[in-house]
Amino acid sequence: MRRVLITGVTGFAGSHLAERLVERGDEVHGLAIEPPPHPNLARVVSRVAIHAGDIVDAAIVRDVVLEVRPEVVYHLAGQAVPTNATADPLGTIRINVLGSASVAAAMRELPGAHLVVASSADVYGLPARIPSLETAPLHPTNVYAATKVAAESILRAPGMTRVTLLRPCNQIGPRLHPRLVASEFAKRIAEAEAGLAEPVVRHGQLEPRREFLDVRDMAAAYDAACALDDAGVATYNVGSGSAVPVARLLEILLSLARIPIREELDPERVRGGVPDVLLLDSTRFLDRTGWRPVIPLERSLSDTLDYWRNEVTKEAGRSPAAQTEAPRRRGRAAGPSEGFARARSEEAS
Repeated sequence: MRRVLITGVTGFAGSHLAERLVERGDEVHGLAIEPPPHPNLARVVSRVAIHAGDIVDAAIVRDVVLEVRPEVVYHLAGQAVPTNATADPLGTIRINVLGSASVAAAMRELPGAHLVVASSADVYGLPARIPSLETAPLHPTNVYAATKVAAESILRAPGMTRVTLLRPCNQIGPRLHPRLVASEFAKRIAEAEAGLAEPVVRHGQLEPRREFLDVRDMAAAYDAACALDDAGVATYNVGSGSAVPVARLLEILLSLARIPIREELDPERVRGGVPDVLLLDSTRFLDRTGWRPVIPLERSLSDTLDYWRNEVTKEAGRSPAAQTEAPRRRGRAAGPSEGFARARSEEAS
């Protein structure tokens, strides 16, 4: 059993990693700025020790690290949505860069502990060679990628030991932020199925080919990285090994929809400077750890759609319309068919 600390434990990747480590029997601590409840941790929240604090507050991060004294720190906290980063560059610099500086300072107080860091394949920008090696030049083309390059530079500073920087490809799966493409498509379909949105998915370019990795496979990769014994700072790509058109994601999700849904190009979502193909060479990580992705794209997307179906149902139940409709229904007797439908619904839930 290991004692670990996860920054960003309540987020997309952090919550999945926490689930994996808790189920294995590790002592899991997490740093979170959000107050409870922590819905992403619903399955394991009673078995994760949450330490409240802002990642940019170096004193708090230091105190938590010295209190927990983890064998492994997984630094996953940060702004991970490129469009949000572009909209708030100062906030993104604060979280992604200053937050990493806080972690780096704390780790110097705990020699011997292993730091595993979530960077991003976006640091390569428009790569000259496909697939991209870890030695490829870094050419960030947006705010998000630039902050990841800056964070890596901080973590490579003299005095840092046992640091593993992982540069993953696009991750998908349940709890993915709704402003990221796979989740945006899935959420729109779930809303249309529930009658809360028109049955259309509006999109930008569908031709670019990207690697997509299930977040649960990525959690396994973070776990596997702990076995790496590089003395200083080492960098590894982590990808699925194949690139598919974004159109394939939409095609799979539309095939899973319970009602007919059309797709429509939205010119406002079309961006310039988008590379045709992004693909990582993850050979070094695979060879050093033995890790392999096991969850197929179809399951990742199906699980993401089911996640949004559940979320949309819960949100509809909390809406003002639902709150006022319930008393009105209780004021009259249900007909035979309505009573049967309600019983079936309650049984399903």
